[in-house]
Amino acid sequence: MKQHTSSAPAATIREIARRAEVSIASVSRALNGKPGLSDALRERILTISRELAYQPSAAARQLISGKAAVVGISLGRQDIELRPYYILLYQHLTVALHQQGMVPVFFHHDQTHELPERAGAAILLGETAEDARPGLLKAAGVPFVRIGNAGDGFSVAPDDVSGIYQMTQHLIEQGRTRIAFVGGELDVPRPLSRLSGYQRAVTEAGLSEQLISLPHRLTSDSLTSCRQLNRLLKERTDALLPFDALVCATDELALGCVAALEDSGIRVPSEVAVTGFDDLPTLATGLTTVRQDIAAIAAMSVELLGDALAGKAPRHVSLPVALVLRETA
Repeated sequence: MKQHTSSAPAATIREIARRAEVSIASVSRALNGKPGLSDALRERILTISRELAYQPSAAARQLISGKAAVVGISLGRQDIELRPYYILLYQHLTVALHQQGMVPVFFHHDQTHELPERAGAAILLGETAEDARPGLLKAAGVPFVRIGNAGDGFSVAPDDVSGIYQMTQHLIEQGRTRIAFVGGELDVPRPLSRLSGYQRAVTEAGLSEQLISLPHRLTSDSLTSCRQLNRLLKERTDALLPFDALVCATDELALGCVAALEDSGIRVPSEVAVTGFDDLPTLATGLTTVRQDIAAIAAMSVELLGDALAGKAPRHVSLPVALVLRETA
């Protein structure tokens, strides 16, 4: 009785190799982003694989390649995986990685030391100036992509500066003159691209800068901003509100601010306009915000990861954002 030792994906790899007139090993190198092929040959193999609609099995790839097929998705020290933004981003990253036959594995920040032993590549979220993860991964020879501001290595991010700058300009054009920025730990020295977009707009308009810095809490951002703003409103001694608009760094912060204002009997947006950033599904309903394309960020992260695995030159990609005008401003 004849034994069948090959699977459908293996048969497809042989078909790619036959059409490209190369070895199965060369096809594997091209599909896995490994060095050792010319750019022209790699592109020819990838083109043929697309024509054949080749879809490698993520589970099979992990069994065959071990940790080489595993991509560690790593959170920053102060991030929690239950944040709606990270849930949505993780969903899109999972889809994009599986489409490339790769297996995503979630790593908390305190598990970073385990990542080089368990994964062949990584995507870093929530990086800060003092973040030790890039150095650790470089030392271990693990290719990685950061979702965040431009810096050394591969990275991708929405155009935060432009988005907040445009939103602040929109509020100024509405006649708002006492505009405050709401964000987390603004007093901690580190690059804050959304804050810099706000600062640029108010400076150009000759307005005073107002910052509402929120403490870090391992709870929801909405709850933190609601409590902090309630405290500020109760402590004010002047009947005139210190602000007539709040530019918030995220949708979650904006929703907390809206709740605090409404609890205090302050009308939104007639007395105080409130804006967010992200345009998260369901959460941002009714909220004037800046939309970033989270699916595009995930797809670009995986594309850049392929470049990193192939040894290409690092680059940063800034993806466009758009204003979404709704009820709160």
